[in-house]
Amino acid sequence: MVILMNQRTDMAVENMQADFQYDVDRIIQGMNFKKITVDAALAKKIKKREGIYYNIDNIDYRYKAKEIVKLLSLTLYDCLNQLNLKKKSQILIVGLGNDFVTPDALGPLVINKIEVNRHLEDNPDQYIVSAMCPGVMGQTGMESKDIIQAIVDDFHPNLVIIVDALACNHASRMCNSIQISTAGINPGSGIYNFRREISKKSLGVDVLAIGIPTVSDIDCFIEMDDNYFVTPKDIDLAMDILSGIVAESINKALRKE
Repeated sequence: MVILMNQRTDMAVENMQADFQYDVDRIIQGMNFKKITVDAALAKKIKKREGIYYNIDNIDYRYKAKEIVKLLSLTLYDCLNQLNLKKKSQILIVGLGNDFVTPDALGPLVINKIEVNRHLEDNPDQYIVSAMCPGVMGQTGMESKDIIQAIVDDFHPNLVIIVDALACNHASRMCNSIQISTAGINPGSGIYNFRREISKKSLGVDVLAIGIPTVSDIDCFIEMDDNYFVTPKDIDLAMDILSGIVAESINKALRKE
């Protein structure tokens, strides 16, 4: 039997129709920057959760790292301002994924480069920052959401920032796009490996999700009902550079006065 595989995506922009009106849609130093507020009606239409979504396309991580950091850090800073976080608010940064699987290692790699300060007695910074990696269920036997929930219930952060690798429909977006969202995340949903939702609704605290697509569904005919995904051949280099870009952007946004 010949089957046409259904494409899957974590990218909200890929479910938008061409005539959708974005709050912001502009070219910034060669990168396509879009911002859209997804209300209940639009969320139902595009099958994504309500919230604010930012999308940065056509990033050139090899040659424009500084430009990406500037745009991403300003975007994150805008998100922090919208949340009206007070000075010395506690922020927990969580890196989702499996550090033994390169396309899924974005979260853990970013956490290794985050500047934490919660342990400092004399902390001059704007926010109190801590970071952690919950691993994956195959490593811990526990849902990432449950591990994060336990920490949230104990330390009561004002904001949780989630970093994760995503799946996309269009191969051109692999390691070439960034999505930022206030809507939270369902880890693994882009590859039909659904885990429990991590969002303000489930955690009881504001959540900001940052993701980069690292795999894409193959859109082709096959002769068996299997699932196939592809990733760039230079994924090791991409993850090294992109994790540095995301970490530096977060560090810069949290230090900005």
